[in-house]
Amino acid sequence: MAAGLPTYQQYFRDADSRFLNELRQTHPMPELAAFADEWAADSREWARDQQIRYFNSPWNVPGHEPLIKHLLKAAEAKQDDELMAVCLVAVDRLVRRKPTRRWKYDWVAQSGWEEWGLVNPRNVLFKPPAQKSVRNPRTGWVRSFATSQPKNGVLFSYHTRYYLRRRVWRYFRWMGFRRPADYLVAISQALVLYTDDDLASGENLLDCWGLIHACFHHSDVLDRTESLVNVAENRSLAQLKPAPYFPKLWQTDDAFEVLWFLLKNAQSRPIRVWAMELLRAEHQSRLAKVSLNDLLELFEHDDNELQQFAAELFRRARGLDSLSLETWLSLLELKNPLALSVICETMAEHVRPERLTLADCLRLTMTEPTPVARLGFGYLQQRAFRTAEDREQLAQAADLRCHAISKELTAWALPILGKNENYNRDFVLRFFDSLNQTVRNAAWDWLLDQTNVSREQALSDPVLWVRLLETPFDDVRLRVIDALESRQKLASARPSSDALESLWTSVLLGIHRGGRQKLKAIHQLSAAIRKKPTHADSLLPVLAVALRSVRRPEMREALSAVVTLAEELPDLHGSLQHALPELDWSTP
Repeated sequence: MAAGLPTYQQYFRDADSRFLNELRQTHPMPELAAFADEWAADSREWARDQQIRYFNSPWNVPGHEPLIKHLLKAAEAKQDDELMAVCLVAVDRLVRRKPTRRWKYDWVAQSGWEEWGLVNPRNVLFKPPAQKSVRNPRTGWVRSFATSQPKNGVLFSYHTRYYLRRRVWRYFRWMGFRRPADYLVAISQALVLYTDDDLASGENLLDCWGLIHACFHHSDVLDRTESLVNVAENRSLAQLKPAPYFPKLWQTDDAFEVLWFLLKNAQSRPIRVWAMELLRAEHQSRLAKVSLNDLLELFEHDDNELQQFAAELFRRARGLDSLSLETWLSLLELKNPLALSVICETMAEHVRPERLTLADCLRLTMTEPTPVARLGFGYLQQRAFRTAEDREQLAQAADLRCHAISKELTAWALPILGKNENYNRDFVLRFFDSLNQTVRNAAWDWLLDQTNVSREQALSDPVLWVRLLETPFDDVRLRVIDALESRQKLASARPSSDALESLWTSVLLGIHRGGRQKLKAIHQLSAAIRKKPTHADSLLPVLAVALRSVRRPEMREALSAVVTLAEELPDLHGSLQHALPELDWSTP
């Protein structure tokens, strides 16, 4: 390291990565002013990148005022548009007024009141050394002491900050007159740098002098003074609409490309909203010609408003019929409900059902967002379920998460799964065991609907009713008991009713109620099976439930009835073993 050369200056000449950290320390102001000329004259790309990083850093190092001013003047002299764009954002960050309640007093009326206003915080950093002297008027003694720096302090007095803001904006304003072909790109390089933290509140937006003039200069909502911008009387920021400084420039074809760039790359929501509103107002014809690839890029953005804007354009975009199915399905993964609704409507118009597999339809139907679930259900209704494999997949719809279509889907699916030629007990039970209560309620509505012929097989299936009694859901179990009681009353009123069905209904109801009739029911079931072995598959599950519910003193006689049944009908040994796996059926 050269003798007498400041460390940061040696780091600068060596392109050392430690340069900026070393520079952002307190150094003599004349020394920094001299170094600024060397830095500004350096033609290395690294040196220019360090300037951008320096301007983007907080302006809170005491004594750096000369360095900042010299670099700013040099960038202006060289017409470095990119560096000036960084400066525009940096100087806009210097002023941050706070809403404050202030006391006002009218000496004529002899009355006071409080009102809210925007006030600058006291955050000006002192130039080193920060000393204050106090003289005692009686003794003449002078005492000096160090003055504490304000918390979160910033360089420059407020008058200087106002001047810097006006000067940097003046650079872009003159560019609009002298170099109009360069203005749009140059100002967009600044607008894209504002972050949501910079514009977190309405007063922050008002304090961004360059942004306000570039985007809202001609707005009658704003009241401008020489250095500050406020909201006009009886107006609000909600009424603020795009009114840029050079409106004619923002109506050109080049402006469309710049605005689209801001849509995709702006780091703050207000800038994206401003660009969207200006596109709607001035570039409707160009918006109709936006390519699908450009719209798909907007859909990938995290901003919900931007996704919704893309969805509006997507509805009338060209080439939708040739869009791949994978792309359509990826669009349906958006979280924005308004954008999803538009995409689903557009997909229903342009994607034929035969392009989707049954698995695709079910996956869409079982998603939580209502627009996607309705779209999948619409495709599902246009399919034919001719094979058992198709119906097995359809039964998976009982696990759907969208409550809005639960009742409608259940009422449509169960007649397909429950009609005589397709009846499958396991498929039907999935709807009664669904975690979705709306699905369970709709399944009961289907089962108890007397006008529905598709329920007859399930209604007379004792195994189904046994399984329903074993459900973990109390609402289903209580409805089973009510239905069994209703059926028992109906059977007693109609002597011609099926005696076998009346038997297992009474058994299941007796199991629930308790009492001494359980053992008698077991003998009745055993006799019924011996009389008609073809009913064994239906009645053995009922027998198993009844056997498990008797008390210990009655267990021996019940087991005797089961053993007798096994001895008289050896062909039922496998069915008995399946129905009562807890018994040891091995031969001693």
